[in-house]
Amino acid sequence: MHKSTDCSLIHSGDYDLIDVEHNATFADAVRFRTTMVEGSLQAPNIQGENLIINKGVVRCSGKIRVKRIAGCGTLEVKGDIVCDSIQLTGSLVSDGNIYCSGNMEMTGTLSNAHRITADEMQLSGVLHGNDIDGRSFTVRPLHSTMFSRFGMPDYQARSHADAISVSNVDASRLTCRTMTVDTATLRNGTSVESAACSTSLGIDRTSSVLLLTGACRRTHLRAVS
Repeated sequence: MHKSTDCSLIHSGDYDLIDVEHNATFADAVRFRTTMVEGSLQAPNIQGENLIINKGVVRCSGKIRVKRIAGCGTLEVKGDIVCDSIQLTGSLVSDGNIYCSGNMEMTGTLSNAHRITADEMQLSGVLHGNDIDGRSFTVRPLHSTMFSRFGMPDYQARSHADAISVSNVDASRLTCRTMTVDTATLRNGTSVESAACSTSLGIDRTSSVLLLTGACRRTHLRAVS
C-alpha cells in the first residue's frame, strides 16, 4: 500500500492500493488495483481498476481508463473516461468523451463537452451535456431547501443536452435540441425542439415537443414534482 503525504509524488509502477489522504501527484505510468482519494489527486493519466473518491478531488489532464469510479467528491478530466461503471455523488466535469459499458449513476452535477455513452444512465441533479447515447436515460432534478439556504444555485438549474439517442428516456426539467427514442416520458417543463419517437410519448401539460415525427402513441401525464 502507498499512503500519500502532503504534496507527495506517486512514482510509476504497479500498486495494489494507493491511499491519497492529503495532496498527491501521479507520475506518467501509475497502475493500481484500487486508489482511494480523501484529499487532492493530480494526474496526467489514470489507469487501474477501482477509483474511489471519498470526499476528495481528482483532476486528470489526460485520459481515465478504469473498471469502476465510485464515491463522493469532485472529478475533473480533460481527456476521455473509459470505464465499466460510474456511481458518483458530487461533480463530474469532462472535456472529452465518457464511455461506460455498464451503468452510470450520478447525483449532483454532470458537465460533458462531447459524447456520453452508457447502457443505463441515471442522473439526479443537473446535466450540461452534448450527445447522450445508450439504452436508457433518466434525468431528474434534486429538491432540497439546503440549496437555496446555502447559495448553491448549480443544483437547481435546468438540465441541457444537445442530442439524445436512446431506447427509453424519462426526463424532468430538461431542455433538448434533438431526441431519437422508442419511448419517452417528459415532465416538469421539459422542452424538446425535435423528437423522433417510434413507440410511445408521455408528456405533461408543462412540457413541449416543437416537432414530433414517428408513429408513436401519445399520452398526457399528470405533472409531478
